[in-house]
Order: sequence, then C-alpha cells, then structure tokens
Amino acid sequence: MKIRIFRLLLSTLLLFAMLPIMTYADAENKTTYSLSSSIIYSKIGNEVVVNIEGHSAKDVYGYELRLSYDPKVLKFRQASTTWEGFTVPPIVENGKITFAHTKVGHIKGESGHVRFASLRFEAMRQSDAAIQLARVKLVDSTGGSTTAEPGLLLKINIPMKNLVNYSDIKGHWAEKDIVRATEMGWINGYPDGRFAPQNEVTRAQFTTMLSKALALSSHSDLAQTFKDYGHIPEYAKSHVSQAVAAGFVNGYEDATFRPSRSITRSEITVMLMRVLGYEDKMDSSPKLAYDDADQIPDWAYPAIATASDIGIIKGRNNNKFAPGGYTTRAESVTLILRILDRISSTSTIS
Repeated sequence: MKIRIFRLLLSTLLLFAMLPIMTYADAENKTTYSLSSSIIYSKIGNEVVVNIEGHSAKDVYGYELRLSYDPKVLKFRQASTTWEGFTVPPIVENGKITFAHTKVGHIKGESGHVRFASLRFEAMRQSDAAIQLARVKLVDSTGGSTTAEPGLLLKINIPMKNLVNYSDIKGHWAEKDIVRATEMGWINGYPDGRFAPQNEVTRAQFTTMLSKALALSSHSDLAQTFKDYGHIPEYAKSHVSQAVAAGFVNGYEDATFRPSRSITRSEITVMLMRVLGYEDKMDSSPKLAYDDADQIPDWAYPAIATASDIGIIKGRNNNKFAPGGYTTRAESVTLILRILDRISSTSTIS
C-alpha cells in the first residue's frame, strides 16, 4: 500500500509541475550509473555513506531510485539529495528502499555528471553486506521517462579488526596510516610479511589502490581501449576500467596506459583532485611558492595548486614539489587517506 501511495504522489507531483509542456521523450536512455562509498571497510556502529550518481545524464527533472540491502548487517538511517525541489521521504520495507525527488516549476533538468542521492547506513554486525541499485526511473522536463535496471552491487565489509604485523613499518613515519589502510581492506603487504613502504608505485598499482579505496563499482571495459591493454596486470584491469569510467585517470596521447611505469607526483595529484571534483582552470588556481613551480606541467598546475592550498599534498625538501618525482607505497597510502577523510568530512550532515 505504501508503495502505491508513493507512486501516486510522485506521478501527481510531476504531472502538476509540468502539465503545460507534457509530451513524449526519446525512449533511448544513455545515462550510466555508479554506486560508490568512500569506504569498503567499516566498524560496528560506524556510518556508511553510499552515493548514487549518473553519468552523461540528459535533462533529468525527477527520479525514482530503488535499492536493496541486508537489514541484518546495515541499518538504514537517511537518504538525502542536494537538488532543489520536492523530495518524497524514503520508503523502507524488508531491506528495500525507494527514494524519489523532483524539481518544481518550468525549468530544465540536470545534465552531465550528477549525484542523485546519498544514503546513510549504520554498520550493525560483523559480516559482508551488499547494497544493490536495482532500478532507476528518470523523468525529463517534458514529462518523458526512461527506466533502467543497473543491477550495480556495492560490497561493504564489517570484519573483526585485522591483525597488522608488517615486519618493516615499525617506527616508519607512515606506520599509523599503513595500519589504518590495511584494516580498511584496500591495501595489503607481501607474502614474506613486508609492506615495503619505500617501494615506488606503478600506474597500475596506484589506480588499483585508489579504485579499491573508493569502492568503485561501475561496470566498464574501457581499459580494453588502451593499445597496451595486454600489459595491464590481471589484478588491475577491472580497477583501471572503473577509474577511467569515473574520469579519474586517462591514458597518454598515443592511446597507451603504461601500467608498469612509476607514477609521478603530478599524475597522482591530478587523479586525487579529480576525485574531489576540482575545477581545472589555470587562471583561477592559487599561485605556487615552490622553487620548482616553473617545472610543473600546465596540465597538472591547477590540481597541484589546489591540492597544496587545501593540504592534500605537500612539497619535499628544499621547498621543491618535484613534479616528476616518483611516489612510494607509504606516500600513496597517506595521500589516499587524506582524500577519503576529506570526502567523509564534507559529506557529514550537521
């Protein structure tokens, strides 16, 4: 009964909001979807924030989302959106959530990369849990609608605390961050018990770390478009595809990815700032005071300037940024954690 009332309410609202321009819309829907969280590991009692986003959206005036989750492991707390308009309170029944929102008035819908909603859960017990985006209905500003069944699955792990006992991190400056990242589940050491914090990180390795840390879940085969796809390690192929689909990493002008190349500080900074959605504008970038600022490539300058300004990344010795310098495993872990912490702090509702 609640679902029927909900559908009637949403349909009526959209009808009255757009009645003067009601018409049929193109049935073809090329919008793709992603289901993500800043964490894939959580402790009992902690909050798990899940974001539902659309890519290549066109004129989205209203939407209805249907998700499922395991209520024995996760407790649903809240659903919210930053869109203006009218939100239908979420309906939650037997591990299923229906959430809808519509704009109001004669205005255009949202297009491009959009965030539909953020859902908040509380971790209740030690177990693996899955959240699935089962169905999405989009309504455009003319009243036309399209429906998709993405079937995206986001896995959240709520395990007992991992025992971290690497043989080579005692007293290391990044020891606490390495332990924390290992407990979160997106990084691990080598079979011989080492973490190797000073080892340089390749493009394939860092992309994999970032994809795991962000729990990227969109289905994509974009890695196959690189000419050197066959050289991408098997463990990294899906993560490279997901990161490319999310817009966090690109290949080179010759259509290669160069997975075994050590990743530079410039490349890492650009990737991390893309996660935060920084504006890639040279004329609005803060001025850099590094002694080697003139060596920073134009394509990386805005990201490095913004990242330095907000404290995501710092220079090295002698006031140099070392834009072409390589990054270690310890540095990579620390930088990714800073991004996750910033995402977490900015998504908290006061």
